[in-house]
Amino acid sequence: MPCVSAPAAPRPAATVVLLRPGRGGLEVLLTQRPATMAFAADVHVFPGGAVDSGDGDPRVAARSRPASDSEEAAARAAAVRELFEEAGVLLANARGAWPSADRLAEARASLLDDGATIADVAETLDVDLRTDLLAPLSRWVTPPFVDRRFDVQFFAAELPAAATPSFVGDEVVAHRWITPRAALDERAAGSIGLWVPTSATLQQLEHVRLFDQIRERLGPRRAEGIRVLEELPGVVRVVLPGAGGVEGQPVNAYLVGARELVVVDPGDPSDAAAEALLELARKRSATIAGVVLTHADPDHAAGAEALAGRIGVPIFAGPGAGRDLPLSVVELADGGRVPAGDIELAVLATPGHRADHIALVAEGFVLVGDLVGPGPSRSILAPPDVAAWLASLDRLAALLPRRLLPGHGDPPRDAAVAIEAARPA
Repeated sequence: MPCVSAPAAPRPAATVVLLRPGRGGLEVLLTQRPATMAFAADVHVFPGGAVDSGDGDPRVAARSRPASDSEEAAARAAAVRELFEEAGVLLANARGAWPSADRLAEARASLLDDGATIADVAETLDVDLRTDLLAPLSRWVTPPFVDRRFDVQFFAAELPAAATPSFVGDEVVAHRWITPRAALDERAAGSIGLWVPTSATLQQLEHVRLFDQIRERLGPRRAEGIRVLEELPGVVRVVLPGAGGVEGQPVNAYLVGARELVVVDPGDPSDAAAEALLELARKRSATIAGVVLTHADPDHAAGAEALAGRIGVPIFAGPGAGRDLPLSVVELADGGRVPAGDIELAVLATPGHRADHIALVAEGFVLVGDLVGPGPSRSILAPPDVAAWLASLDRLAALLPRRLLPGHGDPPRDAAVAIEAARPA
């Protein structure tokens, strides 16, 4: 038998989404990596990198505000360091006078030359690191089929009023300030390359208007464990706790089928989520033949690549969903069928929440995504197209469905009542 090596252990890392006000709304800083890089070559990313041993130095905790020696403290220190190294922006308060430009440049050079740690820099410059200015966003682990793996904590931070980013070294060949929507549109047009965590973060930030909304409405919360519920013969609901990479934001993924399964809306990109879905299939002596997305929002789509890439199956989604997904997506037409799985799923276009939203209709039940139900708990969504949403609810009601299976929350007891309750005012 061929020898199959174990996946590489992911290395802790941190990423900073730096934001500033712009004429068209909040803008993010994207940097372009050189085409010669061994990892993430030629893609646009946020500043960030691996956690170094020096990021856990006790002196960092003493120089952080607020002081902390938690596991997350090293990631926060790495985020501050990487932002300073890559973009020349130091999130800090001086204990005396703010360091001169020359002293800042010297300190930055010492980091880039691997001659100093962030603790050394904080002491040399006599500053306190403002790790509290980092707003937690999400957590992403590189899938096991990638050789170089990272366990990355994503943070957001505002550009300090007096700071001007600058770029030195060989890890950045270009940079730009751009709104999340414009960046997603450029990726769709083929102008820039994005990885799934970057594009998902851009989607999550697209409708943020004020930085404070990130802490209030997007940041992680305490999460429960994965729950498995047998809803119907051939339908298992798996409640995943980290939709969109945001801990504490649950989403309902569904395993549909008997021996040949499809997974609907695997929105949690964690290893634990993918392993739970694969283990359920193994216990049923079944195979997963495809992944289906009711829409392209990160809380439903973020885990699609990590799951499909492990087992080499296609990803299906509604018309236009591929525009916001840096994935190979087979788009499904209204009235068509999902060409995988041994339970037939008909495609019902249900725009309103998103233009690409679909419902999946089977004998005895309908998978309705976010057309009906409470919606995600840690997301800021676009205003819905109310007319389209009402028309979609009319189409759903005309089917006289016996059972609705939503993207979030428990299935309603009465389908007709739930459809009426979902009608936007």
